[in-house]
Amino acid sequence: MLLGTCIILAIWLLLVWTYFLWTRRRYYKAAWQLKGPIGWPLIGMGLQMMNTETFLQYMDKLSHKFKAPFVSWMGTSCFLYVNDPQTVEQVFNSNHCTNKGDFYRFLSSAIGDGLFTSSAPRWHKHRRLINPAFGRQILCNFLPIFNAEAEVLLLKLDLEGVQHGKELEIYQILKKIVLEAACQTTMGRKMNFQHDGSAAIFEAYNGLTEVCVKRMLSPWLYPELIYRRSRLFVQQTKVVGVLRGFVEQLLSPIVSVVDLDTSKEPLQQESKSKSKSIFIEQVREHVERGQLSWQDVRDEANVTIAATFETTSTALYFTILCLAMHPTYQEKLHKELVAELPPNGNISLDQLERLSYTEMAINEAMRLFAPVPMVLRSAAQDFPLRRDDGDFLIPRGTQIGIDIYNMQRDERVWGPLARTYNPDAHFGPEAPSRHAFAFVPFTKGLRMCIGYRYAQMLMKLLLAKIFRSYRIITEARLDQLLVKGNISLKLSNYPLCRVKRR
Repeated sequence: MLLGTCIILAIWLLLVWTYFLWTRRRYYKAAWQLKGPIGWPLIGMGLQMMNTETFLQYMDKLSHKFKAPFVSWMGTSCFLYVNDPQTVEQVFNSNHCTNKGDFYRFLSSAIGDGLFTSSAPRWHKHRRLINPAFGRQILCNFLPIFNAEAEVLLLKLDLEGVQHGKELEIYQILKKIVLEAACQTTMGRKMNFQHDGSAAIFEAYNGLTEVCVKRMLSPWLYPELIYRRSRLFVQQTKVVGVLRGFVEQLLSPIVSVVDLDTSKEPLQQESKSKSKSIFIEQVREHVERGQLSWQDVRDEANVTIAATFETTSTALYFTILCLAMHPTYQEKLHKELVAELPPNGNISLDQLERLSYTEMAINEAMRLFAPVPMVLRSAAQDFPLRRDDGDFLIPRGTQIGIDIYNMQRDERVWGPLARTYNPDAHFGPEAPSRHAFAFVPFTKGLRMCIGYRYAQMLMKLLLAKIFRSYRIITEARLDQLLVKGNISLKLSNYPLCRVKRR
């Protein structure tokens, strides 16, 4: 009797396993055609990829061992790895690849389902409604805020770096400035991060991205039942509580006015006191029309602020660090700033647009240190993929990893100086032409970052203000920097810098 039961159970399990393999036969066909590392059963490449400090270096080695794009496995998910401009163009321009990767659900469950994490049809609707808040003319209205925060930054650098003679960890200072600007330009709220205790907020943002990335790279934590019993979930709960409290603090005066809806007069008075151009004022109109809920607004506010300050402060920091490590290019930048800008006063849009070398310096830093090192997409439908050795069909449900960090450092794409900081060689007038999708720090195509103009304007202005008046010096060298593959690029250790007044 027992033997018969075991045989029946074994046959049943065999049938279930055979059915499981049969339903995934199209993934196996793609993996056979686009050969990559096989990985381990059920966890795929999870063990090799779980260390954020070696993840990007590991993927770079794989891209030289296997012909990219190639297929491998993350958990039981079919994973297409992409690091060449031709394939990146196909993915970014495909209507079937606008959805973010399934792994972003770990992020959306923590900070909300905003533009950065959402998929169609929600993404299409919200993008259409929110897009006007990031138009060129509206961004011009933010220049007084950017200029004011730049002055706060200069005072901080002068006080601590020049007068007190301290070696500074500039990244921490930049994060406060950029988050302050983000809160003012999206929520209309001045938070005074330079004076009040804000360490918990920054630690929470940093902790949240680390938690989500660790889960993305640990397939055994994908099941919700297992994850909720892990130490990582306890850590996530703690940091999410801090961030939700912060966003509620930003939204509370606005939400209370709309939710109470006691009369139109208070609403009109508050509207007059705030610029209609800022993000929160525009989405409030959508709430009044019934196009968005306030939970939608909370989600979008949380994601918008997080994405704005994380990516912008990261890109700005690496630009400053690269210039500090390369005094020759720093002097070329200073020469342009002296020629185009007065010693003091606000910087106008016309002046910003004339700073061509400043833009080159920023672009070169973002090429070498992509602010978002890898983005994930999910194939909503089967789509054809062209490679130089033939055409292949990528099945619906395939997870696609676009390795921006390694592509933008690849000598096969950028030449022999690919891993050096050289604005003239890669973005100067005499630089050779590159593929249009070889440089995608804000992605490109159908789902290009909505805030790229905002980030460019803020970075350019802050950089101009700093290097017009100060010289930044560091003992660090490019080959000494150890990067971490997070949602936004991180360093294992942040070098100290000295500030000297010009």
